[in-house]
Amino acid sequence: MNAMRKVNIGTSYVFFSAVCFSLAGVLIKMISWSSLTINGVRNLLAFLIMAIYLKKIGHKLVINRVVILGAICNLLMNLTFVIATKLTSAANAIVLQFTEPIFLILFLWIFWKHKPDRKAILACIFVFGGILCFFFDQLSLGGQIGNIIAILSGILYAMVFLMKKVKDANLESSILISQFVSFIIFIPSYFRETDSAPRNFILIVILGIVQMGFGYVLLAKGLETVTPVSASLTSTIEPILNPIWVALFYGEVVTPIAIVGAAIVIISSTAYNIRSSDTITISQEVIE
Repeated sequence: MNAMRKVNIGTSYVFFSAVCFSLAGVLIKMISWSSLTINGVRNLLAFLIMAIYLKKIGHKLVINRVVILGAICNLLMNLTFVIATKLTSAANAIVLQFTEPIFLILFLWIFWKHKPDRKAILACIFVFGGILCFFFDQLSLGGQIGNIIAILSGILYAMVFLMKKVKDANLESSILISQFVSFIIFIPSYFRETDSAPRNFILIVILGIVQMGFGYVLLAKGLETVTPVSASLTSTIEPILNPIWVALFYGEVVTPIAIVGAAIVIISSTAYNIRSSDTITISQEVIE
């Protein structure tokens, strides 16, 4: 298999992983259970898929302080995204989480003195301008809180990305640990659920196995042959498809000002990724 064909196959893996991830909004909205229950059960199912995949490729579990820190960040990132999706619109939740590259720039500047260039600063300004659109769109208290939690999810996502580059890190192990712990710590919430409709069980299986489990596996396969920047650009389809599924199957309408904000965030982040692979693809020396 030649190099170009490998890249094309890798890109296909990343594309379909983004399609899987894009199902999160509509599935979370349609399941009547609490955020804690949804997050815990979907993580158990995703854990089983991930464990099978890692065993198949011979990847051994690694446990150290960096891996555990990465697991905590991943656990909180997934949890805050589910909570945000329940409180605000699915479009707001996914697009505000998509601000991750901008927080990555800020973290590199604040903690590792990696001063951003002019295009990074412009990207930050445009993205934060896009964020403001969402707060003008959501005037209810619950919507505003959801927006804030979605931004927190984006911050945590940036921290997860940084964990990929820290010495002694092992992202696969962090993901696996976070998925198992997520299921364990939220066990009490499972017994408080009163809606035992079959639809909830069917949707949570799809959410855990397809959306999260296959999503992670396909992304891991894709990253074997595709650069992080190419993967990031291909994954742009996720925040576009997410609100489309919700509009089609849940009836949630995206307002014009939210569309404007989403366009600003997605275009700014994507343009920065295209022009700044050296900043997004962080060298090992910067983080050690």
